[in-house]
Amino acid sequence: MQNSLIIILSILGLVITSYISIAHIIKKKVICPINSKSCNIVLDSKYSKTLGIKNEIIGLFYYVAIIIAIFIIPSAGIILSAKIASTIGGLYSIILFGIQTKVLKNYCSWCITTTIINILLFVLIVRL
Repeated sequence: MQNSLIIILSILGLVITSYISIAHIIKKKVICPINSKSCNIVLDSKYSKTLGIKNEIIGLFYYVAIIIAIFIIPSAGIILSAKIASTIGGLYSIILFGIQTKVLKNYCSWCITTTIINILLFVLIVRL
């Protein structure tokens, strides 16, 4: 059951980050379920990159890595790496959410959804 939830959440995160990535590649505004203008303010802000890499690209690699770690090569060392990655991902998502609320004062519903996904992944993966 726990592994099923991890795969579902990872696929959902992969879909969201893929959508945002594709929108940026084809130079289209992201359409968010709630307030697209606010979403694009967040996604186009200086906080939308980490070390020069768009956060959604980092997210794509993260979700793929979790799927591979948990379901393709689940050795002890790989699971430990997934635990570390999910801890960093969860904490960084909380930091980015704080930036949305305190600095940007705009909200991206896709970003909030991935924050929730990353926190849930952290909770599930550290229990492995």
